[in-house]
Amino acid sequence: MILKKIRGKKGIAMSFNWIFAIIAGGFILFLAVFSAGKFIRTSEQVLYTETAATIKSLTDPLVTGLASGKANRIEFQKKSKIFMECEEGLNLPWGKQTIAFSEQTFGDKFSEKGQEVTIKDKYIFSDNVIEGKNMYFFSKPFFMPFKVMDQIIMVSEDDQYCFFDTPEYFQESIEGLNLPNMIFMNGTNECEGKNICFGDSQISCETKVFEELGYMLKKESGKRVYFAGDLVYGAVFSEPNIYECNVKRIKVKFDNLAQLYLDKIQIIERKGCESNIAAKLGVLLGGIQDSRGLIGLYAASQDINSINRQARTGCQLYYNNNFE
Repeated sequence: MILKKIRGKKGIAMSFNWIFAIIAGGFILFLAVFSAGKFIRTSEQVLYTETAATIKSLTDPLVTGLASGKANRIEFQKKSKIFMECEEGLNLPWGKQTIAFSEQTFGDKFSEKGQEVTIKDKYIFSDNVIEGKNMYFFSKPFFMPFKVMDQIIMVSEDDQYCFFDTPEYFQESIEGLNLPNMIFMNGTNECEGKNICFGDSQISCETKVFEELGYMLKKESGKRVYFAGDLVYGAVFSEPNIYECNVKRIKVKFDNLAQLYLDKIQIIERKGCESNIAAKLGVLLGGIQDSRGLIGLYAASQDINSINRQARTGCQLYYNNNFE
């Protein structure tokens, strides 16, 4: 009986050892899998952050005039998402935008996006989330009346844009970019894509442009955004929140450039040049509440441009043949 009890205790001890080994091994395996998963996620985050920084750098030629009038294409190996945000109240007084990147992993699922990369010196007009395997971006300068900035428009190749009753200047400008997802409708109302309607078009439209009134209606958000001059491009291709934010940032850029021109006026006046632009330019300084404020500013800048053109040789404040 004593021997049987001893053997019984030994058997019980062995079973506890096995249980402990299984538990410890399972815990170690869990740590290994967890660490490997965390390492993979961390590696993805680094890669996605680097990709966002690369996308940012690819827009550099668009603000230096090296890629003016051309559309550039970004090709990804997998279906990807670009996340755009804009905040005029940060990085004062200039505001900023951020860009982040993610790609499709399994099925229709996307991995967690990488860290946001800050953009301080560019004005990108786009949707909040741009999804696709290929992306296009192009630039359009904005003058008021001197050149203020280059607006960068970014769209997905997967998003098809259908334009109805388009003004000639707009159609020629976009067609010159040779973008396959931009379709101008002539004599037909059938188009699978985002309908952009100008004038009196009766088509059901995601965006309805009232060019003579200087604003457009965005159906999805129900918001009205105002535009002036070539800002019509940025307004058409971007979400209202990004557009409004960039408009305020553009106004800050305008004010800083205007102040430089006011200083220049004092210099050219010493050389015998008379200028009555200073007073007109000075009253344009100051913030605006939203894009509605552009309308009056743009009209006033046309008056300034007319005065500048009439100045005698050597006394013009700036030289610009692109502003109308």
